[in-house]
Amino acid sequence: MYISRRIAPSGYTYSICESYYDYPYYRSRVLFKLGSDPTKFITYYSDVAFSIDLEEELAKQGIKTDQFELEELFYRFLTPSAQRWVTISLNRRRNKDKPSQSFDSREFHWFDRIRLIVLKLDHRQPKSILDERLPFFGKLLKKSRDEIENMIWDMEDHLTFRERVRYFYTVFELMSYVDTEERDGIFLETICSLSKDPNYLMGLETHEVLMNYLSRYIWQYFDLLPVRRVPRVYEIGVQEVYEDVSQILNIPVETLFSLSRKDILKMFRIKLKELHPDKGGDHEAFIRLRRIMETFLKFHY
Repeated sequence: MYISRRIAPSGYTYSICESYYDYPYYRSRVLFKLGSDPTKFITYYSDVAFSIDLEEELAKQGIKTDQFELEELFYRFLTPSAQRWVTISLNRRRNKDKPSQSFDSREFHWFDRIRLIVLKLDHRQPKSILDERLPFFGKLLKKSRDEIENMIWDMEDHLTFRERVRYFYTVFELMSYVDTEERDGIFLETICSLSKDPNYLMGLETHEVLMNYLSRYIWQYFDLLPVRRVPRVYEIGVQEVYEDVSQILNIPVETLFSLSRKDILKMFRIKLKELHPDKGGDHEAFIRLRRIMETFLKFHY
């Protein structure tokens, strides 16, 4: 079992799910919906004493579990004090000898392997060891696309800002591209390629994978990566808008670029009052000014 999250308008929704084999892929099914706040199922008796109030509820559905398994599932929703206590328990259980499972690294998708290599080893050239039989590749065994994505997503959440930037550039092989537009193109090309790759989709539809998993990379790439040069098409648009503003306000473009948004809007308002038809102004010029002002605001929201 594992906890899956889905992107929702208000944040995330969570469910307890399990992966099952349905030839030729592992698929995922929902066992219990947790809603938007899984912490409501946790009852604390002290800083480190707590229980996950789901054992009986899951038993009614024929799902056998215990507090140890539930603690591991709900680990990221626990308080820091409770997490430290659970970590000790988990380490003790995981240190017991487990039978090793045989696998061929190439049976796992290259994108899953690359992400794990970078997350686990902080490796700058993951492709150089992509086909090696690394122990942590075993985490990909008998998992659906949903379980794999949620496992990797949880690991990505622990990256610091700098680590996340490095992770992006390495996983998507963007380090060698200096030109921003070319780098953007390579990134989007990779996303599109993944969304159409049957081995990555694992039985899911393209729109499902884009919406539920790959969309997080698109948001983070364009919103969270450090200072990115503005795309050329945007720069051209801004220049044209400022030229229109310069002409109608009768102020040099160079001066406009040195002014704040607030200062320019103040000038717009003064000019609007001058041209307002109710005060004897030119109706056509007033309409044109309004349109230029609206366009200016779109570039400076």
